[in-house]
Amino acid sequence: MKQKYVLTAVAVVAVGAVALGTAPMWEGTNSVKQEETRTSIIEDPVNTETEGTGTPTPLPTTAPVTGISHTDSYEDLYAQVKEWQNNSSYSNVQPRIMTVEESADAAGTDSAASNSSMAATMPEEPIDQEYGFDPSSEGKDYSTTTTQEELIDEADIVKTDGSCIYAMDSKGTLRIADAASMKLLCEINGENSSDYKEMYVDGNCLQLICQQEDYITYKGSIDLPSANAGGVRTSYSMPVTTVTVETYDISDREKPKKTGVYHQDGSYLSSRRTDGRMYLFTSYTPEVGDSADQLQYYVPRCGEEYIAYDHIYLPTPEKDFSYNGRIYLVAGAVAQENPDQATDVMAVVSSANIFYVSENNIYSATEIWNDRETRTEIVRIGYRDGKFTDGAAGSVVGELHNNFSMNEADDCLRIVTTVEGWDKDYSNFSRSNGLYVLDEKLKTIGKIEDLAEGEQIKAARFMGDTGYFVTYRNTDPLFAADLSDPKNPRIMSELNITGFSEYLHFYGENQLLGIGWETDPDTGNVTGMKCSMFDISDPSDVRETDRFILKDVSFCDALYNYHAILAAPKKSLFGFAYGIYGDNTDVYDSSENYYYALLSYHDQNGFEPQMYLNINDSELFEGSMSYQDYCRVRGVYIGDMFYLVTEKGIVSYNIQKDYEQTGTLKWEA
Repeated sequence: MKQKYVLTAVAVVAVGAVALGTAPMWEGTNSVKQEETRTSIIEDPVNTETEGTGTPTPLPTTAPVTGISHTDSYEDLYAQVKEWQNNSSYSNVQPRIMTVEESADAAGTDSAASNSSMAATMPEEPIDQEYGFDPSSEGKDYSTTTTQEELIDEADIVKTDGSCIYAMDSKGTLRIADAASMKLLCEINGENSSDYKEMYVDGNCLQLICQQEDYITYKGSIDLPSANAGGVRTSYSMPVTTVTVETYDISDREKPKKTGVYHQDGSYLSSRRTDGRMYLFTSYTPEVGDSADQLQYYVPRCGEEYIAYDHIYLPTPEKDFSYNGRIYLVAGAVAQENPDQATDVMAVVSSANIFYVSENNIYSATEIWNDRETRTEIVRIGYRDGKFTDGAAGSVVGELHNNFSMNEADDCLRIVTTVEGWDKDYSNFSRSNGLYVLDEKLKTIGKIEDLAEGEQIKAARFMGDTGYFVTYRNTDPLFAADLSDPKNPRIMSELNITGFSEYLHFYGENQLLGIGWETDPDTGNVTGMKCSMFDISDPSDVRETDRFILKDVSFCDALYNYHAILAAPKKSLFGFAYGIYGDNTDVYDSSENYYYALLSYHDQNGFEPQMYLNINDSELFEGSMSYQDYCRVRGVYIGDMFYLVTEKGIVSYNIQKDYEQTGTLKWEA
């Protein structure tokens, strides 16, 4: 049975800021198949009359982050947003008028039922807190999502815990399958109007991340476009993008129980999970209303409350940070034991498109065009135990290739960029690369510039005091940099080979796996997909010990989404899906054929192919497979079994029996 919840609140003071009363209304159920919306009715702050009796849970009272400037009031923030609008084509969203003279008690009629019903959705027993994400733990013989940092988990569409396989399809349906029996245990059907992104599995905790476009209805006075109308009591709605985290207790895999739902305004950017807490990052674009009182236009909500003004940060414009705002990075920390609200929230007036998260800090980066060159602006946010602690802002010349271009060690951020720009009269365009070391305040304390002129960064990886990065034009220089002295980094070696690596993965203590493309050294034309193994036992003399070429490969999405790469050095196994255009015999054949390659590497024999699987022949797809389906293919292993997980189902193979197919589990349409 569906239950309706309606909550209202009077204006209250929280963390030194006015938290406006809200009256969110949504529908939910604790069954596995569920629908949920976040359509809210909110009292316009111009009119302080309130309705109903319920009060939403206020945001946690936490101290503002130190080291980075926060707004002094909502009025100051509103003035800044309005200045952005006046100085650009940036325009606000016009509200959609819903009804005029709406009843004053349209909301807030079921608040008492709401409180009791919400309590009923909690599990009878708490979620197991003993399990923690740690791919390096002894005794684990199953694959984990490929991540940048070993102890910082990252979300993906397929997970395994060594017993079950969790697969999310593009429609938002989450399926839990028993790996040993290849039986479907349960399905969790997502809301049709939501875009389900990724998930986490941590012990008995399952968290789904989805995004939805909703309308929030506001009640109050509005000036209608009529000469005699004046201020009229009305309701109007505004579109809002919200990211939702749905948390489930899966101690009984056949009957998951929803334990909480958390909402955060903005579009989904990324997330990380560590120590039982998820850190969620969204992008929020403010609009301009009629006055600073209308927080609904320019202040994001976390849960059902607006972020307090002293938790919204505007980095001070200076040489190392130009403060080119208009977009907020919103960050919320959600603990699995209390999954319907954040333990801490904040917003930084800075766009962000690349994230790197270390054990103690969150780094967000975005590129800006500054005069004649590109710069990367960086924001650091310290975190500990679900709280945001301190911050800093700075920038470096150039742009990042991806998040692997950043790494932290000993309170310093090491970063490699490709530097492009024009001379003073815009007559000459140049390109080179740089390595920068920044302190905890994001001030540059060491650097190497003008590396590999005419080339650009293609891949990077850091280990301890050594950084490795690949640049490319027609050949592939692999650089090794000594970072033991942060103020004086130096290049130790440069290895030139054909082609280039797009992804680097440490393959044991003294080996580095590179996956990318083989190219003609004279023309630069791609001739195949290349796997290289580098010996890095002596960083001053890096050597390529073996290479393996897959010819005629046309594309490989895994090179741009490392979560799609199976990388298991302890198992001596790695794999990825790739595609080939046509059958290579008919130049007019534009069809696409999709495969999964599974390879191993041993010091004695080098690279050895284990399996080439034509995914179309896996009995899961009727006819040809779509490109969208191909991008969602994942390979995982549990013990001696390999599993190919797709949009349509799972196929299992016995590793010890030359990858003999042993089972197929096809989802019902």
